[in-house]
Amino acid sequence: MRPGAVPSVFPSASALAPELVELGPLRNGLGSVRNLQLILSSIKVGQKGLFSAVAAVHEDCDEMIGSLGALNDALLRRGTHAEAAQPLVDALRSTTTRLQAALQRAVESGRLSAARRLALEQALPGLVEELSGTLPLVGLLDRAARPRPIEATPVEWIHTSSSSSSEAPGAEAIPAIFVAPADVPEGGLSVDLAAAKTLLVLGVALVARRCAARPLQLSYVLRRGAAAQTWIGYHTQSTMGAAVRIAALPLVEATLHCAEMAARRLGGGFEFSLEPLRVCISWPLS
Repeated sequence: MRPGAVPSVFPSASALAPELVELGPLRNGLGSVRNLQLILSSIKVGQKGLFSAVAAVHEDCDEMIGSLGALNDALLRRGTHAEAAQPLVDALRSTTTRLQAALQRAVESGRLSAARRLALEQALPGLVEELSGTLPLVGLLDRAARPRPIEATPVEWIHTSSSSSSEAPGAEAIPAIFVAPADVPEGGLSVDLAAAKTLLVLGVALVARRCAARPLQLSYVLRRGAAAQTWIGYHTQSTMGAAVRIAALPLVEATLHCAEMAARRLGGGFEFSLEPLRVCISWPLS
């Protein structure tokens, strides 16, 4: 890490599950919808160009919706339990169907009126947020179903390493302070790095959504004879630690449930509390 650099953790479905090719139509479709948002907000694109862009994304919706059956089958084949996979696939079907319906009204009219353009500008952000928040959950569940890595993952890598994101370009990051004991064992944790970082991102998102007035604290805790834990929350007293920036991943209805299931598959746990406001991630024992 460069001196003075503030690292960040950015999950992406493609980075989490690169072999899950069935996610391709959804990833590509999300990119197309984001591009459409930019086009709609541009004063340089004429009516003909706008309508062509809307029609193209509308066509993409058929492929997105059509890929969901294969995605569900692939998740089950690769080890994800049906009770974990089905709710996510259903959520993606709901989002993509509503996206298709919003675009369909414009396509059927044969032109993009000012009223229809405004309606799309208002509808797309919420749909993009749903897709952006759900795709990494699919990748997380797929990753959590894999066998544990042979080599242990250094604790610092989980809390302070960075990875690029194609799912959330330009996404805002949440400032935090990472605090760990001075005598953290060098052996690390028996957990997949990408899955562990995503659990951390989800924990930060759950806490920060309700209160983001000051930097979060990520406290790595070791107790003799017990699983290592990371506590995510706020502290009234200032604490010395490493400054990090964590991706502000959108929350969806399935976020907490998926985090809990993925943590259990990894051999640990994920607990969210409103009072006090905090998340506790228990890492698997070696």
